[in-house]
Amino acid sequence: MTDLAIPAPVPRKAAQNQPEQQPPGWQPLLRRFGLRVTAASVLVLDALQDLGHATPEQVYAQAQPGLPGLSLSTVYRTLEVLAEYQMVTHTHLEQPSATYMLADHADHADHADHAHLVCRGCRAVFELDHDVATVLAGQISHTHGFDVDIGHLSLFGRCSDCTTSDLASEHADHQQSGIRA
Repeated sequence: MTDLAIPAPVPRKAAQNQPEQQPPGWQPLLRRFGLRVTAASVLVLDALQDLGHATPEQVYAQAQPGLPGLSLSTVYRTLEVLAEYQMVTHTHLEQPSATYMLADHADHADHADHAHLVCRGCRAVFELDHDVATVLAGQISHTHGFDVDIGHLSLFGRCSDCTTSDLASEHADHQQSGIRA
């Protein structure tokens, strides 16, 4: 077991004009995995709960106000340990660092493994429909004998808004060139 010793958990500060929310029960989940409940682990999990997908830097920015002594290196170590115990997963989108998200556990089933669609135009990230990802993974397995980890799957392309914008821009370019001819 990796030691993440930090002083007792500090509750998150409530956002301005919003009531304080109860923690989603990280303590039993951390204990179930044999991990100590620390302020860093609770705040990192809270940040991922709030952010959905986040880089370590984004997790740090979200969690640091709840624990002023928190360092970015502690966030990185905490994420590594939580990933090792499969409490969080990560994938590589377009940022230099990995993007983390909560893993699927009975306590937090709304964060199931999912694939990502990353737009190279606007850089938006979308969740790929689970059924589509499962079919794709099945086809890859059948054709190549390769077992795909859907939680780490990221497909890059262009979203419908960027594609529509590209087509409109291309159409305008063709009209302008037709006027000049």
